[in-house]
Amino acid sequence: MSDDQTRIDDAVRRSVGIAALRRLRRLVDAEDAQHHVNARWARRLGIVFALAALLLACWLGWRAVG
Repeated sequence: MSDDQTRIDDAVRRSVGIAALRRLRRLVDAEDAQHHVNARWARRLGIVFALAALLLACWLGWRAVG
């Protein structure tokens, strides 16, 4: 194989490798963003359930007194 062909092959491998790493980075970033969205929804649902439990306890207490 000639020296020019070797340099071309190396350059192609390098550019393909860089493109694959960029693609992988985009996938990791998308997954990380999805985790943040899921955590936000879990926090919101936790707050809603806590408020619902508090309201139920207050209602049951009010009913027991009255």
